[in-house]
Amino acid sequence: MRTALSSVLRRQVIKHGQKSLPTYPRFLGATSVLCRSKSDVSSNLEKNDDASLDLNHLITANRWSSEELKAITPTHRQPEDWVDWASYMTVRGMRSGFDLFSGYKFRTVLGTMHERDWIRRVIFLETVAGVPGMVAGMVRHLHSLRLMRRDHGWIHSLLAEAENERMHLLIALNLRRPGPVFRAAVIAGQGVFLTWYSLMYLICPRYCHRFVGYLEEEAVITYSKLIAAIDAGQLPMFSNMKAPLFARQYYNLPKEAMVRDVFEQIRADEACHRDTNHFFSDLKPDQPNTKVDHLRKGHFQNQNVHSGVLKLQREAQSKVLHETFQSLDHDHDGFISTDDLRWAFQQHDTPFSEEDLNEMVRKADRNGDGKIDYQEFAKVMKEGDFH
Repeated sequence: MRTALSSVLRRQVIKHGQKSLPTYPRFLGATSVLCRSKSDVSSNLEKNDDASLDLNHLITANRWSSEELKAITPTHRQPEDWVDWASYMTVRGMRSGFDLFSGYKFRTVLGTMHERDWIRRVIFLETVAGVPGMVAGMVRHLHSLRLMRRDHGWIHSLLAEAENERMHLLIALNLRRPGPVFRAAVIAGQGVFLTWYSLMYLICPRYCHRFVGYLEEEAVITYSKLIAAIDAGQLPMFSNMKAPLFARQYYNLPKEAMVRDVFEQIRADEACHRDTNHFFSDLKPDQPNTKVDHLRKGHFQNQNVHSGVLKLQREAQSKVLHETFQSLDHDHDGFISTDDLRWAFQQHDTPFSEEDLNEMVRKADRNGDGKIDYQEFAKVMKEGDFH
């Protein structure tokens, strides 16, 4: 009986040209209602060009205002003691070596940095930038378990940082797919960096957070130069390139957003990681994270609940649910009765006994009036009370 009813409801909704939505619980013994939403159909057309993003699976989804974006500028924290100087000189040494090895130093002097060179640089740096937050979060997580005490708000911020850096990488990969040689270099570089950073975090977390703070200072400088090059007309492809769907969804950007807008958003993220890690380095390991940073401002914390993308999705779900109710309400009196269900099943040659139909209505009827109104229908679909 459930399979047949599910088929009937499915056919009712397909009449409206809708696409399947996230799983609705069973209604009146049906296994599920597979609906099709018009908004998802249009997004599928875009998926032919670039990848889509499911915000349900993320703990970060940033929202930066235009005022915040304009306020982002390169800054530098002057080293104060030997730990600061050690971390700063490590970053300077790593950057100098990478700039020389990658050809960035010569290309910037000669003015020959093209779009391909910038994307290659961004991809490599983001594969490294995603390591520190995950390592620090894991170490502090295990530390909390071992000592059986609270972490005081560090772990979530560190994991959010790691995910955010990974999203930067995935956005860049929507612009260019690296070849096997480049991938091999990434694997080798990440292997060395992961080993070194993990060991250093176990020895001196303060050094590591200061190191990341200085590393993010360099990231802000890099993205600032990239944006300046776009504004100066040196990168015409980026100047005229639309932002990938993946990036627009993550940053909740309008459809007309450009790649430059995406880089501006990424620069703001890096500035946040810069300030947060400098702040962590100033704290003792057992002090609480009291900084009003990107987490507590709402840029990172459970943004999937409030994202504009999911708001549109929920609106589409509501519309499809309403249309499904109307298709089952044969006499259009605002209720689904036994006669309405009988008519719907007869249209699809799906026989049900009178006892089955009465049982369906009885289970969904919350106010005892012998029929199903829209609120009862929606509640049953949402809660899945009937199995």
